[in-house]
Amino acid sequence: MKKYQEYSDGQLATLLKEGKVAAFDELYRRYSGKLLGFARTFFVEGADAEEVVQEIFIQLWEKRKKIKSDQNIESFLFTCVKNRVFNQLRARKKEVRLEENAADALVDESYVEESSFFESRKAAVFQILGHLPPTQKEIFTLSKLEGYSHQEIADMMDVSIRTVEHHIYLAKKQLKSQVLKKVPFIILLFSIFL
Repeated sequence: MKKYQEYSDGQLATLLKEGKVAAFDELYRRYSGKLLGFARTFFVEGADAEEVVQEIFIQLWEKRKKIKSDQNIESFLFTCVKNRVFNQLRARKKEVRLEENAADALVDESYVEESSFFESRKAAVFQILGHLPPTQKEIFTLSKLEGYSHQEIADMMDVSIRTVEHHIYLAKKQLKSQVLKKVPFIILLFSIFL
């Protein structure tokens, strides 16, 4: 029997729907770090980002029977985190509790449209990311997309934390200048990564 690490996301979604805890654990292992890195870009407090990611995985387990096996799980999870983050930020801004819609995204038919929009914007950002110098690209990717801390990156690359921070700063600066030259749609997605 194959190990769960060898399963595709679609296979894991099918097993998750059947209530297999090991499939859930593998999805958590596969995506929690990336989602945490994504959520951290919005919050000053790391605990807020951790709470959002935990809530999304709790909802994933609770609503597992409603998940479609052919859904792109990665896009789905990022969309749920994005929705949850935006709802929390909106609630804080207005100082009014808003109903959070991340759970509704599990059965929302607009998910398909949102997912394809997200995928096209993500591709554009990755194209821009490809033009960065290799070290900046690697450090930025490890930090913002894979969720590693500055200390972890410094240890992996055998450099100082200040070097890591400097490369992230330079990457953000260069990406922002390139994004402003692109179509306005990218700006929304780009703000997610920066």
